[in-house]
Amino acid sequence: MDRRLTILGVVHTHPGSLRHPSEADFRGDSQWVKQLRGCQGVFGIGTADGTLTPGTLFAHQPKPHLQCLGELCLSWYALQFGETNYRPLPVELTIGPDLARPLHTVWPMIEAHAERLERLLCQQAGVTFGVCPGDNRPALAVNVPLAEPDHALRVHLEGEAVRYFLARGDDLLAADCSEERVDRGVYLLLAELAAQV
Repeated sequence: MDRRLTILGVVHTHPGSLRHPSEADFRGDSQWVKQLRGCQGVFGIGTADGTLTPGTLFAHQPKPHLQCLGELCLSWYALQFGETNYRPLPVELTIGPDLARPLHTVWPMIEAHAERLERLLCQQAGVTFGVCPGDNRPALAVNVPLAEPDHALRVHLEGEAVRYFLARGDDLLAADCSEERVDRGVYLLLAELAAQV
């Protein structure tokens, strides 16, 4: 929806006080950053090993690359393709527009179906996501292109509901599929379409 948004990197948590990316992180990240703009990624490591100070309302930065709020800490690093190690990445808070605001309402659907959506992304070329109007609130739209121009399978995820459609140009035809598992539903419909050819 907003071409200014792009993937910069990955944030994940570590147990205990391991505030630096692990060797396993490096093995994956050092290859993954090749896909990013500039072949460089930003990586945040979240831990819960900070000092809990009662009444603290704001995060503080004990080091330029470290942000802490109570016991929660985020350590930031950058990694360029070809480098042999991460480097600490100084960060600061900048107030500005939230370009991802339209995605906030569909985030629960992304989380609920994340594993199956990722599987679709890996197995099917050209899968895209978007936000579309739902019955009661915005829905997450998953588009799986078909061989014919301007044809796609479209899945709308809204709350607990998973609905399937066949898109032909501007026409959206409801598909008779009640499968709650998104990847399975897409493959069932693809098999049905293939049988009609």
